[in-house]
Amino acid sequence: MALPGSSCLKRCGDVNIAYPFGIGAGCAMEGFELNCSKTKDGHSIVKFFGEIPVRDILLLEGQVRIMKHISTMSYNHLSKENNLNTWGKDLSNTPFTYCGKSNKFTVIGVNTLAYMTDNVHVIVGCVSRCSPYNNLLAQDGICRGAGCCQVPFNEDMSNDGVYFNPLYNTTDYYSNTTEYRGYAVIMESDAFRFNTTYLNTTMFFDENAGRVPAILNWAVGNETCDVARKKNDSYACLSINSKCVDSSRGLGYLCNCTEGYQGNPYLPGGCKDIDECAASKPPCGGCINKPGGSSIGVVVVVIASTCTFFFHERKKLAKIKQKYFQQHGGMLLLQEMSLKQGSGFSIFTEAELIDATDKFDDKNILGRGGHGTVYKGTLKDGSLIAVKRCTLMTSEQQKEEFGKEMIILSQINHKNIVKLLGCCLEVEVPMLVYEFIPNGTLYQFIHGDNGCHDIPFSTRLRIALESALALAYLHSWASPPVIHGDVKSSNILLDENYAAKVSDFGASILAPTDESQFVTFVQGTCGYLDPEYMQTCQLTDKSDVYSFGVVLLELLTGKKAFNFEGPENERSLSLSFLCAMKEGRLMDIIETRIKNENDIGLLEEVAELATQCLEMVVERRPTMRDVAEKLDTMSKVMQQQHPWVPPQHNPEEMESLLGESPVASLEMISSVNFSTEKRIVQGLLQSGR
Repeated sequence: MALPGSSCLKRCGDVNIAYPFGIGAGCAMEGFELNCSKTKDGHSIVKFFGEIPVRDILLLEGQVRIMKHISTMSYNHLSKENNLNTWGKDLSNTPFTYCGKSNKFTVIGVNTLAYMTDNVHVIVGCVSRCSPYNNLLAQDGICRGAGCCQVPFNEDMSNDGVYFNPLYNTTDYYSNTTEYRGYAVIMESDAFRFNTTYLNTTMFFDENAGRVPAILNWAVGNETCDVARKKNDSYACLSINSKCVDSSRGLGYLCNCTEGYQGNPYLPGGCKDIDECAASKPPCGGCINKPGGSSIGVVVVVIASTCTFFFHERKKLAKIKQKYFQQHGGMLLLQEMSLKQGSGFSIFTEAELIDATDKFDDKNILGRGGHGTVYKGTLKDGSLIAVKRCTLMTSEQQKEEFGKEMIILSQINHKNIVKLLGCCLEVEVPMLVYEFIPNGTLYQFIHGDNGCHDIPFSTRLRIALESALALAYLHSWASPPVIHGDVKSSNILLDENYAAKVSDFGASILAPTDESQFVTFVQGTCGYLDPEYMQTCQLTDKSDVYSFGVVLLELLTGKKAFNFEGPENERSLSLSFLCAMKEGRLMDIIETRIKNENDIGLLEEVAELATQCLEMVVERRPTMRDVAEKLDTMSKVMQQQHPWVPPQHNPEEMESLLGESPVASLEMISSVNFSTEKRIVQGLLQSGR
């Protein structure tokens, strides 16, 4: 590993440059290169990636404070046009991420809806409203939806691509102003205080020349300390008196000086002994600096102190674990479990899950999402599990509700929903333990490099039906009802028989009972988000219906829900599909491999069902129960047309899955179009019934 020479700059402008950061060839660790440039007024400034100003480097905290571009949207009342100027920096494949704890996504404006995405899945956003007619009036220092809104992050983000909704960002609130602006940016929470003048002036943008502070986290490498220590040629903690600390984001590590030392742990000899005498006024008897281990007496004292320290630390750790356990509703959960013996739900210790996942080794990662990282694990009895390390819960309300929601999820028992086996509550952020599902996600099945692109239509229809049954159960038979909140193909798993299992309830909520339970921020996945939810911030069971409609499109077309690299008018699968339907070009968008002359009618019906799910007006969308019933009817027709296809569900099974009486089958048949009825009759005649 190359180390900086004496000629490397130690300071640029007001910023101290500390290795692994550096300016110039051979002065920085790979990925930590900075440059020093002059501004127009002659001041020196440090820049990150050659474009982002750096305000401060926090070496031991593993953070950098940067100045982030503000994205803007201006609306002209006269021309009725929006002008968007958005900024984003993708930090993927770099040592840096946007810090989830220190930053918030901030939106300022009158009726301004903005959101950001990591270009893969996660979306976070909010809407700032302002109206004299419903008392939504902005106030200085308050950013809670009126003229200003902020959203915390569940985890660190690698990208901050900002998007405004141009359909929503129009207003006549300031009738005497030709143009008004809306702003959106990820910024340091502690550096912001809302001012109402931001709404009718350009002050927010101008006071920092279009930039605001934001915090980046960083880490060295992409392995844990245990792995890194074994690599002498690349291990970064070079000072003898340094220690390695695993990064909180699960990838990479940081270096710190051991107790009693300070300095730069990334340099040989960088951690210097702290002179206790120089650090404080010596007592009357003088002062003796203790660099460590100068006599037997000192050694004895150190050993005794260490033993006492570890005893108290162990006791403190036990108390902390007990605190977390109670905080996450552990006592309530234990009480509930005692009333329901044999439920199969277990409370795991942290040690059990560390052992099962081989210390949460990267090789056991099954996937990452907006709500946590999932690891494959093996219990001592040899059974396989999936362990989800959830992201940090920031609010007290989240912590209080977690235990109650855990009880509800533990009681969900449906063949097409991944079974929650237990949880670990003695840690700051709870861990969930699910049954292990071996064949990956529906997303991988359809879109993956090794995906089975030759999936027959009958299999796609069965997977759609099983997924719909699971969602219908959550909406109509779970008590209280549960809204999934993030329905997508990557949250539908496939078991050893390729049966669908709906998973990932990180975004799920209990069905709201009144408007006070609705929030002012939006979370979900790009391409699947219900437009109504994005505008009203009200997540309902019909939001799940919309997202499921997009999953149906994936099964029909083999295309991804959102393609960031495609032409503007083809990025959204739902929009391009609805356009094709309107123009009578359905067969142009259906995947070629499933086009079959005998199945054209069924393909059209599934497409029509998807269209109903994607209705912009929420009230016009069917319920998930309706969707499941229609898909079951189509599956039965498929069985009549192709007798070699295994039956999907017999009447008794459908009755138990949907909670319906046999009479419902007649109602289902009457709810589908005439072409379906005709094929049912033809099928019955051909079978001699």
